[in-house]
Amino acid sequence: MSPRSFRPILFAVVMFLLTGAVGGQGSPREITLDSDDLLIEESVVVKPGEYRVADATGNGVLIIKGDDLTIDLNGAVLDGSSPGAAPDLYTGVGIWVMGGKNITIRNGTIRGFKVGIYAKESDGLKIEGCEVTRNFRQRLGSTPEREDSNDWLWPHKNDENEWMKNYGAAIYLDRCTEATVVRNRGRDQQNGIILTRTERSAVFDNDFSYHSGWGLAMWRSNGCEVSNNRFDYCVRGYSHGVYHRGQDSAGILVFEQCSDNVFAYNSATHGGDGFFLYAGHETTRETGQGGCTRNIVYGNDFSHAVANGIEATFSTTNLFIDNILDECDYGIWAGYSYYSQFLGNKISRSLSAGIAIEHGHDNLIAGNTFDRDNRGIWLWWDMDKEFIEGPFGKIHNTDSQSYRIFRNSFERCKQGIRLEKTSLVRIAGNTFQKCGEEVVEKEGCKEILREESPPGPAAIFPAPTVRGKMNAIQPPGGRRGRRTMMIDEWGPVDPSMLQLFPSQVVGSGGASIYLFGPEGNYDATATGVEVTPASGTIPAILRVRPRGPGLHDFTVKVRAGGQTLETTGTLLGAEWHVRYYRWAPRGPREGPADWKKVLNQEVIEETESDRIDFVWGSEAPSKKVPANYFATLAFARIPLSGGKYEVRTVSDDGVRLTVAGRKVIENWTWHGPTEDVATIQLTEGTHTFLLEHFEIDGHAQLQFFLKKLE
Repeated sequence: MSPRSFRPILFAVVMFLLTGAVGGQGSPREITLDSDDLLIEESVVVKPGEYRVADATGNGVLIIKGDDLTIDLNGAVLDGSSPGAAPDLYTGVGIWVMGGKNITIRNGTIRGFKVGIYAKESDGLKIEGCEVTRNFRQRLGSTPEREDSNDWLWPHKNDENEWMKNYGAAIYLDRCTEATVVRNRGRDQQNGIILTRTERSAVFDNDFSYHSGWGLAMWRSNGCEVSNNRFDYCVRGYSHGVYHRGQDSAGILVFEQCSDNVFAYNSATHGGDGFFLYAGHETTRETGQGGCTRNIVYGNDFSHAVANGIEATFSTTNLFIDNILDECDYGIWAGYSYYSQFLGNKISRSLSAGIAIEHGHDNLIAGNTFDRDNRGIWLWWDMDKEFIEGPFGKIHNTDSQSYRIFRNSFERCKQGIRLEKTSLVRIAGNTFQKCGEEVVEKEGCKEILREESPPGPAAIFPAPTVRGKMNAIQPPGGRRGRRTMMIDEWGPVDPSMLQLFPSQVVGSGGASIYLFGPEGNYDATATGVEVTPASGTIPAILRVRPRGPGLHDFTVKVRAGGQTLETTGTLLGAEWHVRYYRWAPRGPREGPADWKKVLNQEVIEETESDRIDFVWGSEAPSKKVPANYFATLAFARIPLSGGKYEVRTVSDDGVRLTVAGRKVIENWTWHGPTEDVATIQLTEGTHTFLLEHFEIDGHAQLQFFLKKLE
């Protein structure tokens, strides 16, 4: 054999030693995820399977370090939780990326951690095709009957990664540049994607819906694209018809000096807020400068928000164009916004106002449609000392002035345009149909100019070019509306999973149980109560009612999709006699001076009810009863077996409960919705329950619940 002919053989041997096979191309090494602190410094592929490994040291089960690596999880599942552990006990990090450049993580499921994937200072990072789901969630204290103020989030600090430490996330990018997060999905956790101090990155074609905090949150992040994602039902603190508090949850949250970002073609419906932009405490409480500026919010659907479809405050030169904002409290709340444009948005059924701006100036509001809003556009100034006299107000103009309101359409609004202490406003080319009032000028308005047509052509802004391809916007006629928001102790319920909501009921007179899941048939049976309809198709609402007076423990079982689901609870059957009285105001937060005198007055209305479950809000109980300064007296005789019982009231304002002549609850004060609980021992027989209540002003509520303990 000649030396020349020997060289190919030698080359093949060398390649075999380097790659493991003659002619190999350096195929990634296969690994298993069966131990903690697994350091990866090369491209790998994971052997398929389900791995349950806790992050004992808090620095990641899988630790990635290096450049130009691909981690193909290959369909594997990495679960960091103990069997049966509650979501608020999840700890650790599933995958930790320690810097490096051009790392790709794809095709896996990460669940059961405080943070699914954490990456710090990893430029060119790509996370694609992963299911990062069912990670950390706080247990909520709010119930369908009342809000718990402890559930409010605190998004105002994150320079030390407080969001990650306190609330967790599916994907958390820390100081990354030119990262890509694409085609990932998550459910049933507190937060989806968080970007902090992350620059020029793209988040598109993802679905992080049904979260109890934020679908996507950004902190000091600039030049990013967020397009064609779904962040629906990211909400906490809501009970339909009882209370509506977003508790600072949001589909998209943008806080503290985030500028030059594009948010386009996303669906963030049914959130606390749809889109929540705030300049940050650095601007409002420290320097007065900066803000979240030059952002483009284009073609998104932010409908059915508990609070604001869009909130954007203390910032300048932002564009809000062609967004859909249906059935929000405020379509757009833009306090202290200036040099911004609100163009072509479709706003409807706003409870308070379509576009509301306090202390704003030099804004253009043009080409929007307002349909059945309480107020279409509401602009005003008030004495807001915290900001007017604070760092922001010392630098910026905080007058309400210099608006152009052109070519908007108002239909069936109670008020089209409302101005208060606002000046230098040009109103031109707007149309009003079936509105109660078209333009309302309250006190303090100056130089309000009304013209037949605005100068120049209509404002046109080109659609932004984005990388997203998924059609994220829900089609008309789909599952929509605030009433579809069901929230249990862990957050919003995902209706794609077969389930009954709620799983436990304590009520009176009757209750509704919601059956969610894939399309199919069901059969329902019940013990202790009547349930209708006993069969049908999914989704369905099952009604349960007690069989006669007294307290009824019950179980409802539903068979569907090869599964048996169950809801248990207690329903009270009773006939309550309810009387209403007026009383004379005494002053702020002061109840009636003489309760006996109140009850000796004429009864202004008397009704009967099978439950005490009144959440009047700011409305009057009836046409005969005023919204403020009224008293309620309710009594019922209820047959009960002997034993120990828990009685519970939720009230706003004062409440007193007397059972069998003995006072058991008394909170005879001014207060917001407050729960009071007592335990009583009763003998077998019929007992008289007497509820007394007074309302001062504002929100009004009175609810009563009874269950047997022994």
